[in-house]
Amino acid sequence: MAPQKNTKKTHLRLVKSAPHSVTLNTELEHLRRLSGRDKYRAIIASTHSAALVQAMPPQDLFLLVKELGEADVPELLSMASSEQITLFVDMDCWHEDSMDAVDAQFWLQQLQSMSNEDTLRLIDGMDFDLLALLFKKQLHITSGLEALDDDEREEPRLRRDQLYEYEYRDPEQAKWIEALLDLLFSERQSLYLQVMETVRHETELVFEEEVYRDRNGRMADLGFIETYEARELRAWLDPKEFDPAAFTKDQADFAPEYSGVPVPGFALTVTHPRDLLADVMGNSMNDALCQELTYLLNRAMSADQVDIGDSTQVQESLEDVYNYLNIALGYLAGSDVSRATEMFEQVYLQSLYRLGFNLTAALQRRARIVSQSPAGVYLDGPDAALIAALKHPKPRFYSGVETTTRADERPFRNYSDVKAVSAELGTIEALLPLFGAKGVFNIPAPDELDLDGCIPPQASEVTLSELFLTAIANKILGHDPTPEPIPAAELETLHQALHADANFADLRQQTHAWLESLAPGSGAFAEFCFEIFEHEFYALKSENLQPQYVGGLLIRL
Repeated sequence: MAPQKNTKKTHLRLVKSAPHSVTLNTELEHLRRLSGRDKYRAIIASTHSAALVQAMPPQDLFLLVKELGEADVPELLSMASSEQITLFVDMDCWHEDSMDAVDAQFWLQQLQSMSNEDTLRLIDGMDFDLLALLFKKQLHITSGLEALDDDEREEPRLRRDQLYEYEYRDPEQAKWIEALLDLLFSERQSLYLQVMETVRHETELVFEEEVYRDRNGRMADLGFIETYEARELRAWLDPKEFDPAAFTKDQADFAPEYSGVPVPGFALTVTHPRDLLADVMGNSMNDALCQELTYLLNRAMSADQVDIGDSTQVQESLEDVYNYLNIALGYLAGSDVSRATEMFEQVYLQSLYRLGFNLTAALQRRARIVSQSPAGVYLDGPDAALIAALKHPKPRFYSGVETTTRADERPFRNYSDVKAVSAELGTIEALLPLFGAKGVFNIPAPDELDLDGCIPPQASEVTLSELFLTAIANKILGHDPTPEPIPAAELETLHQALHADANFADLRQQTHAWLESLAPGSGAFAEFCFEIFEHEFYALKSENLQPQYVGGLLIRL
């Protein structure tokens, strides 16, 4: 009869560790403030490095391992605990609900590269099913114990190669896997047999699904949850209806289930907050808030399916978290640091994050209405760029709002960014009534524009200012005020009319007043259009009135 599979599940429900010595606590607190090589050197320099490593929060240690690279990994991992190793595999080896064979290979190889004593210590405490799946990703067993009777299995002189025949999924890895199996067979024969029988008899898809469920339970203890659930962080919440009192920490319904794991420090060292949040965190950070911040970050990374071993991606996610918290505090407290500190300490950070995100999502909703309007497809460059930036899954700030010479995007960082974009968006929204049934003209759809033989030649190159200025030009020429392309032969006549008796300045002022009377706030668009009209047509010399030199108008050649 084959050995019974170990059915005991090791969920690793993390609980508060036993009190540490004063010295160890001091060193742990010091480590929380370090990162990268500085943290590694502090560990190695300690007189009790192993105790220090095993007392570290698993996520801090995992990020350090990933940041250092393979050269220094074995030294750190050999001092880790089985629970930490299990969580490292949980964090690193899964692509959605499947374990990656190459990543699994890496962690088995790390176990094999240690001293035999450390390898056995770590394997003894690892989650059994997870360990078996790591091996299952490397081996395919073709025959096994059925040819042996009970006495033969107990025979001490029995060799490992007499028990199983198997194939390696990657034959190039055979040497070190053989060495690891030899160690297990010689020192932990019962465990070896349990692992091999599990590898042989468990159906991979079903077994992988079982291990994945257990893995998710362990990850949930750190704040990582399924993507669809994590994205509830960004579910719509109307900022105008947000009541901080409904989300304070004395409301039991909103209490998160923390597991009491050691307080991580990476959320305080990977990157730093700005503006109002920097002052607030300087005043109020404690272990409970640090733990809450870490859980929030892990939930946000779950929502974005971030590679949690990639320090760059982790940093970007934490910057997002800081930004949304900063936005929310600015909205609730303005520049009042005391009020913002009170909000930070009393309101659940997850709720503040959701508020901050939805302050940008509210802008996104407005941007979508603009883009779906008849005028939306023709927006001029800066306006189109602002709308495009807001339509990202996480709305972004168009830098042209604060510096007209820039055209890049960046994350929203504070409530001032939100207000600035809201104001700019308001000037775009003011245009929409101008180009409808009761506006200056019905704006044509792109497929209705006849641009055959015209400059520009395609509707995708036409802008709102060109349509508007062309309508103005047609009116000056005595035609219907529509965006029908101007015949090239009439450009000189238009030029002369604009220069007669200071007509241009009067026209500019009258157009501004006219648009404001139709749609308050749209005067800025008139100024924008006439800046183009002045520099790209009015200021041209008569000899330069060829269509290729003229801007701001639709011209039929």
